[in-house]
Parts: sequence; structure tokens; C-alpha cells
Amino acid sequence: MEETKTSIIKLQKAVEDDQKQLQQLIPGLPDEISMECLVRVPYQFHSNMKSVCHTWQHLISHPSFYQQRLKSGTSEHLVCLVQPLPPINDSTTATTTEYDDNPLDSNSGNNNKTTKNEDKQEQQQPIHSPPQYALSIYNATHNIWQRTSPTEGSGIPMFCQCLALPSSGKLLLLGGWDPTTLEPVPHVFIMDFIGTTGATCNWRRGASMSVPRSFFACAVIGSSKVCVAGGHDSLKNALRSAEIYDVETDQWKMLPDMIEERDECQGLTWEGDSKFWVVSGYGTESQGQFRSDAEFYDLYSGCWSKVDGVWPFSSASPRGTTTAVCVNRDKHQSLWFLGGDRQQQQQSREVVKVSDTIRLEIVDSIPLPNCITGTTPCVTTFDYVGQEGGNHKNKHRLFVMSGGGGRGSSTLACGECDGEGAFISDGYSNDGTIKWNHIHTPVEFSGFPYSASSLII
Repeated sequence: MEETKTSIIKLQKAVEDDQKQLQQLIPGLPDEISMECLVRVPYQFHSNMKSVCHTWQHLISHPSFYQQRLKSGTSEHLVCLVQPLPPINDSTTATTTEYDDNPLDSNSGNNNKTTKNEDKQEQQQPIHSPPQYALSIYNATHNIWQRTSPTEGSGIPMFCQCLALPSSGKLLLLGGWDPTTLEPVPHVFIMDFIGTTGATCNWRRGASMSVPRSFFACAVIGSSKVCVAGGHDSLKNALRSAEIYDVETDQWKMLPDMIEERDECQGLTWEGDSKFWVVSGYGTESQGQFRSDAEFYDLYSGCWSKVDGVWPFSSASPRGTTTAVCVNRDKHQSLWFLGGDRQQQQQSREVVKVSDTIRLEIVDSIPLPNCITGTTPCVTTFDYVGQEGGNHKNKHRLFVMSGGGGRGSSTLACGECDGEGAFISDGYSNDGTIKWNHIHTPVEFSGFPYSASSLII
């Protein structure tokens, strides 16, 4: 009897030890050590990690896990771009285009070690009629290109706006044209990079905008709200209407109309500010003549205000070529513009006083890499977060990409991307100019990006 009792006690103790181990992130290791290990696993393996156990699934699907990655300097930088799928030569046999359910999955993707022969094979993509668009994702940390698209329908709307919500790890695709009818659409697609529960990325349809629109301004305010304004309707009439979307509640609300019609305008916000800026654009009767003024909507006052002299480039669109940068949250924040008429960029630097606390001034002109040709480039920015001597270090980096220049001989290191490749800024040279690092771009990712945004995961 005594032996039986002893055996039961030992069994109970063994079960309790097993349960404790099951509750640990990694059995046999303190959770603090385990967390240090897990946050260092590259994002491309996270979908696999979620399949290990429920504990890991809940952990890796929670924003706090990615906040810990940010603190530890192990975050990854993703640049998301809306691009057309490439056509092929008529003589090439068409094949079926495949989308990766999980962008940056460990078993898929293109890195910059792609050979020339592989690039030639990648050129054999299907001919798309009507043209199809998809979301390309460049992992700037690990040099990986990947493509994804919502599972329903054929690709994503043409010319849709790509907008990231950094605090929640979500990406929104808004508006654009139906690729078949070429009519503006009110669609909203939401991709969740964090809250996925399996091996596939979590795409869902959000509530549609109240007004179908294309070539409009949009920007994120706060952690979960998105403002849109302007653009044009199905008759190519420039719009004054504006609305705001709460991603968490999935609801749209109309805002007061802007003072002016604005097609091909650019939306901007700055961190910690309650104002939604709509820069330049043109009216229905003045297509292609970009306005020099801007408007901003203050969420607290509920009113629009117009500011003259903000956009000095009358022949250049701000859409896709302008990005807001928080240089110093307590002192000043900047609007950076790349492309357009370089002679215009050299004009006198006029100071525009918006209020006692807001002043706009052109403080610098940023030359692009010489090999950027063709259409005006698309630009986005991100804070490069890393560690140096245990101290966190932040600096702003610009991602710039053009397309359609054609491949052939090149002066770049890869020998192929002249006029097409992408670049990331990397500090300043001794003469004060920005240094640009070239990114080899596989041919199927060389199409012109119509919209771009970035996330830190």
C-alpha cells in the first residue's frame, strides 16, 4: 500500500512538472531567455512558429511580441508596393500566376542572389488582359522580394492606395480602378501581418468607402484612423468630398467637403498631430495644372483651412513622390519630395507661416540616383531601427523606385537594373549629399509602383 501511494505521488509530481514545462515558452528555459530567443527568429518563419503550440500562436499573434522585437533591435523593415504584374513576349507560353498566401514565407520568395538565368525564367509570366495588379513586399532587412494578393477576385484594383498602420501591423489597400471596367471603386482590403492564426496571411474586406474614388489623398491619424479626400469619380470629375475610417470598428464617417476640388493630390500627416493635410492636386477644368496651395482638416475643430504657397512644382504631381518625416518630434517635422522639375527645386526658399506654431519652408533639395529614369519615382520612408553598443539608434531612410526604363547594359553592380532598380538612402557622403544603396530588383518586380508604404515588423 505504501509503495502504491509513493508511486501515485511521483506520478502526480511528474504530471505537474510536465504541465509547468508545457506552460513555459521553451521547456527548460526561463521565459525571459525564451523570449530573447523567439524575438530573434526572422519574420518569414513566424507562420511556422504559430503551428508549434497554442502558447506560441497567441504570443506571436499579439502586438506586444513585435514591440519587444522593436525594443531588442530585431525588427524587420517591409516596403509594400502596388505594382502591375509583368507581361511576357507573345512568343512565350503563358503560365498560371501564383500568389504566395504568406508573403515572406520561409519556403518562398526571391532574394537578391537571383542569377541572370533565373531572371530570364522569371520573365516568363502570363500576359494579362486586362492588366492585373498585386501587392509586392520587399523585406529590406533580409533582401527578399515577395508578392501577395487577396484570395478573392483577380488581383487588386488598379492604382489603389497602399497605406500602413504601423502600430497594429496592418496594411490597407483603398480605392483605385476596377481592372475590367476601369471605373473607380470604393473597395478596402486589409492585410494583417501580425494577427494571423495559421500559415496564410490574414486578408479581409473592410467596409467600403462612401464614395468610389481614385488618385485621392489618404493618410493615417493616430493608431487606427484613416482619412481620405479628393481624387476623381467615374466621370473624371475632381472631388471635394472627404471621409474618415476607423479600422478597429470598420466604420466610415463623412467629413465636411474640402474648400477646393483636388485630383491627384497627396495626403500627409505627422506623428502626434491632429491635422490631415491634402497637398496640391487640380480641379476638373484644370487637369495637369497642379495647385500651389494645400488644405488641412483639424480633427478637433472639424474645419478645413487653406494654406497658399505649399507646393512650388506646378508641373509635378505630389502623389507618390512626397513623404512626411519626423525629424525631431519636439522641434520640427519635414515633408520630403523627390522627382519633378529640378530647376523648380532650385528656386528661392520661401517660408510659409501657417500659424504661430506651424511654419513651412523648403530647406533642401534631394538629388536622385543618376540612373533613375522614366516616370517620376515612387518614394516612402521608414525609421531604421537597430542597436549599437546596446543603445537604440534611429535614422530615417528613403526607399525610391522607378520602373519601365527597360533592361539591358547597366552601370550598376548587378548589371541589369539601370533605370528600373530600387534604392535605399544610407546616410550622407562627405560632401553632404545623400548616399544611395542600389537594390537588385528581379524582373517580375520591376514594374512601376503606383503607391508605396512601409512597416516595421
